[in-house]
Amino acid sequence: MRKKLKKILILGGGAGGVVTANRLAKKLNGNAEILLVDKNLHHEFRPSYLWITMGLREPEDIRRSLSLLEGRGIKVLNDNVVAIDAANRTVKTSNQSLTYDLLVVSLGAELKPELLEGSEHTYHAWESNDALKLRKALSSFHGGRIVIGPASMPYRCPPAPFELALMLRYLSEQRGIMEKTSITVIHPTWTTPMEPFGPFMQNMFRNFLEQFGVDFLGKWELDRVDGERKRLVSKRGDELEYDLAIIIPPHEPALPIKQSDELRSRESGYMDVDKKTLRNTQYDDVFGIGDIISPTLGLGMAGVFAHFEGDYVATQIVDEIKGVHMAMTYNKSGVCVMDIGYMGAGVYCDFTKVIEGTAKYPDCWVLGGMKAFRGAKVAFERMWFAELFGR
Repeated sequence: MRKKLKKILILGGGAGGVVTANRLAKKLNGNAEILLVDKNLHHEFRPSYLWITMGLREPEDIRRSLSLLEGRGIKVLNDNVVAIDAANRTVKTSNQSLTYDLLVVSLGAELKPELLEGSEHTYHAWESNDALKLRKALSSFHGGRIVIGPASMPYRCPPAPFELALMLRYLSEQRGIMEKTSITVIHPTWTTPMEPFGPFMQNMFRNFLEQFGVDFLGKWELDRVDGERKRLVSKRGDELEYDLAIIIPPHEPALPIKQSDELRSRESGYMDVDKKTLRNTQYDDVFGIGDIISPTLGLGMAGVFAHFEGDYVATQIVDEIKGVHMAMTYNKSGVCVMDIGYMGAGVYCDFTKVIEGTAKYPDCWVLGGMKAFRGAKVAFERMWFAELFGR
C-alpha cells in the first residue's frame, strides 16, 4: 500500500509563504501535498512599492501570478482564510474547510486606516494601489510641508519612512522646489531615528537626515488628522501643519490570528511561537513566519525576516518528513538595501542576541554613499522573481 502523503498547508503568498513553498517543493520532490492559500491572485515584491511612488515601476512590474507556483508542484488556492482550528487541524476559508498535517501561517499584518480618524486626508505607499495614489498626489505637488510617519506601532519596514523622506528630498531638488519644501519624519515611540537598532544605526540615520535637510520629531503620537485645517493632531494636543501628509496606517494581525485564543500571544497580540523553533507553543504542528510573528520575536516587520524564517521552517518540515535532513540554520539577520535618491545604502543587522534576550540592540553595519546600491536593489528584485517564479 502506498504511504499517505503529508498535507502541508501554507497560509499566505507573501515573502515567507512563497519561500517556504518553493523550498519544500524542491526538497520533498512530490513526497508531500503542498497547498498555498492566498486571497490575492498575485505575489508582490513590497520593497519596490517606493519605486512605484517615484514612477520607476508600475504595479505589474513587481508582481507575479501565484499560479506560476503550480508548475513547481505547489497547489494554489485563491481564497480568503477566515479561521484556524488548530485543535482539529482545520482551516476555514470563505468557501470551504481544509485539513492539514502541518500548517505554516504567513498571513502577515493588515492595514487598518479606519482606525485613524481623518486618514482619508493622508497618503501612503504600503500597498501598490496606495503607492499609485501617492504618486498622483506628488505629480501636482509644487512645494510645501511634507510630513511622513507611522500612525502607530508596529508597522512594515521600520526604515522605510526615512528612505521615502530622502527620496522626496531628492525629488524636490530635481524639480527645483527644494528651497520651498520642508520634510519632517514623525515617530510615535522613538526618541531618535532607528532607536531600537543601536547607537551606530542611530548616528548613521541622524547624519543622513541632517545632511539632506530632513527633520525628525520623536515621541509624536498621532491622534487624528484634521483634513479641513491641514493639521496633524497629537495625543497631547500638539499640532503639525502639512501640505502633504504621508501616514502609514495602523496595523493589526491578520483576523484568523487576532480571533484565535489558541494561537495569539497575550503579550504581543500577534501569533505566539517558540523563539527557537518558530512553532506555536501549544501546537507543534503549526509554524509561524513573517510579520505575523515579528512583534512576538521583538523584530520589525520586514520581508527579509520572513524569507529566512521560511527557509528555516522548511528545513524542519523536510527533516520531519524525510526522517533526517540537516540544511538551513535559523538566520536571525536582516539585510536592507535602500535607494535614497542621492545615493544608496546597505544595512546588515544580526538580531540573534535580541531574539535570545541577551542584548538590547542588534549588531549592525552600514555601507553608504554609493549610487551602485540602486543597482544592487534592482538585481535582488530580478533574482527574487527568477528564483521563486521562474521569471
